Amino acid sequence: MSMYLFDEQPIVANKALARALGLNEALVLQQINYWIEINKKSGKNYHDEKYWTYNSIRAWQENDFDYMSVDTVKRTFAKLEKAGYLLVGNYNKDPRDKTKWYTINDEKLEELYLELNKKKLEHERSILEKESQNTMHNALGQNALMEDGKMNQCTDAYSTDAFNENLPTHYGNLHEPLPEITTKNSSKNTSYISSGTSSHLPIYEDKDLYTMGGLDGGNKKIKSYQSCLEELRESTGYNEHMELGNKIIARTYDEIIRVLADVMILNADDTVTINQTKLPAYIVQERFRSLDSSHMEYLVNALSENEAKIRNVRAFILTAAYNAPSNMDAYYTALVSYDMREGGL
Repeated sequence: MSMYLFDEQPIVANKALARALGLNEALVLQQINYWIEINKKSGKNYHDEKYWTYNSIRAWQENDFDYMSVDTVKRTFAKLEKAGYLLVGNYNKDPRDKTKWYTINDEKLEELYLELNKKKLEHERSILEKESQNTMHNALGQNALMEDGKMNQCTDAYSTDAFNENLPTHYGNLHEPLPEITTKNSSKNTSYISSGTSSHLPIYEDKDLYTMGGLDGGNKKIKSYQSCLEELRESTGYNEHMELGNKIIARTYDEIIRVLADVMILNADDTVTINQTKLPAYIVQERFRSLDSSHMEYLVNALSENEAKIRNVRAFILTAAYNAPSNMDAYYTALVSYDMREGGL
């Protein structure tokens, strides 16, 4: 058998679904749909005008998701139930049998896809509008310069063109030391990461409201550190772990979340250095807002596997978290492929 081919049923996931709900959630939905389709073909487990499949959480983990922990499988099923994407029933013949039966809420998924398509169209429309505005702005600017009889060269290191020309095409060397997050108030606020190691502390004092000086038009209000913590704790699965009593996992998540929150309280005009490349804070913040429980599990694994090589934990967390949405799919694809070959060649 070729090393590029699977010798058993591969696990697949819809990318759009993975981006919206998380990779683990997409994998679970896909696998449940797989068993439901098998039941449809054999005419089994049809109740209340729907086809169903059933198993205990431990059986799901052992038979279908052995590359996940039992807690992860349990949490993923609970999340899908709570969100309404999984419908739960009990059609066991023995009333003492509490094994859950599952089917997919097609109407809920359809709503999600319509919402995703709407956001995609709005995003594309926004890009077209910006391009149109930039074209008009550049045309007017060029005419003004020609009338003055001179062309000024761009020397601002933070100008839009300079930034676009230096955007990274790959963020690979995660173990390289990067700057500690600090903030300098000047006419151009810049957040950077220093190569020195230090214990984690918030950039600002914990107040209900933070302001930063040196910005056009005076001070601008930004979120409080605590509100950023709560937002990240909710989106990354920290609160779910606390509810399930997984306090050790929750504590590990919180150590990562507190580092990310330092960036979330920055003003959109600030910059953050990710793998030696300066990025506007709002771009990094948008990426961090997209992180979910599957990304956090990926980050914990990455920290554990690279512990001996990491020289700046804070820098590693920021870079790994920024790259998680794009790198995680490849990581788990390789992991599943390795497991299916029973430890590799």
